[in-house]
This record gives sequence, structure tokens and C-alpha cells, in this order.
Amino acid sequence: MSRLQTKSDSELLICLRQGDIKAFDELYYRYAKKVMSFALTFFSDREVAKEATQEIFIRIWEKRKTLDATKSFKSYLFQAVKFYMYNYIRDKKQSCPLEEIPEEEYMREGSTSANMEFEELEAKTYSLIRKLPKVQQQVFLLNKIEGLTPVEIAAMMNLSKRTIEHHIYLSTKTVRGMLLQHFSLDLLLFVALWW
Repeated sequence: MSRLQTKSDSELLICLRQGDIKAFDELYYRYAKKVMSFALTFFSDREVAKEATQEIFIRIWEKRKTLDATKSFKSYLFQAVKFYMYNYIRDKKQSCPLEEIPEEEYMREGSTSANMEFEELEAKTYSLIRKLPKVQQQVFLLNKIEGLTPVEIAAMMNLSKRTIEHHIYLSTKTVRGMLLQHFSLDLLLFVALWW
């Protein structure tokens, strides 16, 4: 275990502000897959979600000296994905000019509120996923969380690609519907675009 793996996000952000590339690498290792999974909730196209993830981490490196180590890095990422999504929809193109968004906007309304909102949504989503039939649950997690394609899942589960696609469709529709019943109006845009 490297010395950086034991550091908190705040400690890594302090190192990152000083230009420590290893601290950046550790943050990327901790969160890139989660950011990608979260981006896939907005973009069904893996390439767009991958581009969003890369853009966000590039922006973090570029803005490293202005990052606030006292605020939640997880919330920062959550907000960055939301802003990427908003800009993407607004511009209807493959890239996002994140530089148009003032840095302070990522941390608006206090990171505690955004972090709680994210954690509540994440916990509720996993709770709802556990209510799906076993096969749908497994397919949903492999596709939406692990990022596997229907072809990869079909080979792994010894089912047809068409069956896997059907399970993805049904589980997505079910989870989206259940989320719509549990969250406030300010999350409706987010939920409406979920998967």
C-alpha cells in the first residue's frame, strides 16, 4: 500500500494544489470509475461518458491550485458531472466548455448539501436495485455500474444479447420509475435523464 492510499481526499487535494502528480493519480484511481458510472446515468453513450470523465479530471488538474481542500471532493465531482451534462444538453455537441463555468459554481450551496444529496440518491438507488429480480439486478449492476456491454454480459451469463438488452431495459425503467417517486422536484431533471 502506497503512502497516498492512506491519505484522505482533503490531504490529497493539499498535495495536488502543490502540483503532486501522484496525489492526482490517487484521486483519479479512487474516483474515475465512479465518475464514469455516474456520467453513464446521464449519457447512454459510453464514449460521451468517458469524454465527460476525462474532461472533468483534466479540468481538475488545470484548476488544481484553486481547489478547496476543506470541501468535499466527491461533491465537487458530482457537481462537475451535472454541469457537464447541462452544458452538453445546451450545446448539443460532443465537448463541454467547462471553463465557461466559474469554479465557485461547482461548490455552490455548500458541499455538505450537495454531498448529502448525492449520498441520499446513491443509497436510495442501490436500495431500489436490490429490489429488482435477481437476474435483472445482476445485469443492471454489470451494465450501469461496472460498465460492461450487453455482449460481454451475455457471454458471462450464458444468455443471448437480446435477453440481456431486455433485462437492461426493464431494470432501467423500473429503477427510474421508483426514483421518480422518492425525490424532490429539484432532482426531477436529474432523474428524468437517468440512464
